[in-house]
Amino acid sequence: MPFTPFHFGPGLLLKAAAPARFSLTSYAAAQIVIDVESGYYLLTQQAPVHRILHTFLAGGAAGAVVGVAVGLVGRSLFRRLARSPRPLVMAELAGSSTLIGGLAGGLAHALLDGMMHYDMHPFWPLTSANPLLGLLSLKALHLFCVVTAVLGLLLLSRPRLWRPRETADAR
Repeated sequence: MPFTPFHFGPGLLLKAAAPARFSLTSYAAAQIVIDVESGYYLLTQQAPVHRILHTFLAGGAAGAVVGVAVGLVGRSLFRRLARSPRPLVMAELAGSSTLIGGLAGGLAHALLDGMMHYDMHPFWPLTSANPLLGLLSLKALHLFCVVTAVLGLLLLSRPRLWRPRETADAR
């Protein structure tokens, strides 16, 4: 199924691990852009469904481009809509965080789909083999994505778990 929300789970955990350095928006946008490719081939009934954007090379590049675009468009729109940019939103749209989020989204997509789709060639152009296929069962892969989503949401909802505690001197 294209446009799977399962892919967002690892992104939520990455966001919780590095909230100011990782853009979940770019990660999610990269996931969706890459799945437009397979959606097109599914709709037009053309095989294989997973093609060039489902490789580490092209997926990573597409993710990086999406990240830069999210940063440019997002900051421009936000500045027009709000007089004083909110720090959390600006961190989500910072140039380095959007690039990292998009790149991670593109690479994660090839990794996750590579474990479950027989028509994937994630290491192209180096090889057309797919050593990732079957590395995890479909059930285990989906469970991994759900668990990372739940952990990410829990950590994001409890900022004290990922923010350094104040020291006695700082108070």
